[in-house]
Amino acid sequence: MTGNHVPQFRAHYLWVDAIVRGPAIPELGVVEHRIASPWPAGYDVGVRIERNRSTFGLWDATIESTIDGSSDTLTGLDALHLAENVYRSVHRDVMKAAHGEQWTRLHAALVDCDGVRVAIAGHSGAGKTTLALALALRGAQLRADEGVFIRGTESVGLPRRVHLKAGTFDVLPEVKAHDSLYLPYAPPVWALDPSTLSIPPDADSAVRGIDLMLILDGWDEGTTRIAPMPAAQAIQSLAEQSALWSDNHGLTLRNTAALLSNAPCYRMIRHHGDTGADAVEKLVASCVTPGT
Repeated sequence: MTGNHVPQFRAHYLWVDAIVRGPAIPELGVVEHRIASPWPAGYDVGVRIERNRSTFGLWDATIESTIDGSSDTLTGLDALHLAENVYRSVHRDVMKAAHGEQWTRLHAALVDCDGVRVAIAGHSGAGKTTLALALALRGAQLRADEGVFIRGTESVGLPRRVHLKAGTFDVLPEVKAHDSLYLPYAPPVWALDPSTLSIPPDADSAVRGIDLMLILDGWDEGTTRIAPMPAAQAIQSLAEQSALWSDNHGLTLRNTAALLSNAPCYRMIRHHGDTGADAVEKLVASCVTPGT
């Protein structure tokens, strides 16, 4: 192993470990986190990085996957695009491994709030991350901001850094007190490791049932309100979003139906500018049969 291949970090992604070797590149921190895994990984994505010999500031990399034996060689990438490629490779293998284990991914955030596990679903831009982070700043455990795997009545969050947009700091200014990694996209993104929050997610209770399912359904000028959502409508909404990551629609429907047989589903419409955290905490307080 040459000096350029000194181990840089290992990050656990449930079934897959990301192992990055080579010079320290700040942007690759988007792949690194310190969230503990509930089980040992069965697969690796190994990344070896070297400086590009022709152009200063560019990088070459080899990305090797043990889940399918593939090996990709990348040359002449800037730091941000290198990080994107590594990130995509890791998450591609996580999805393959999850599929093989019969898990379905929901496009949702996941928080444990006073012993009650709440999944927060909604389309991109619906405010899942902001609501989940608002609850975490009040003492909840933030398990995931973007992806939740379900199998039967079990759930586990997809570990990754929480991706924040500039507007998040306006709604939740206290987030500025936490270190986050700046990523120079247009518009920019900041990546926050959930393990740095006041109550970081632990491995012991990572896998358990969901107690409440919440689907975000936009904003209006009225007061923030939560109402029960019929199971058939909830299944359709969740299955449509999950289909973006799965070609096994039968498995998606079975896992979604199993989830909703165990957890009531609610629809939330928020007042403009309201994170919805107060309403969720009231809903959680009314839940007297949290899962175990």
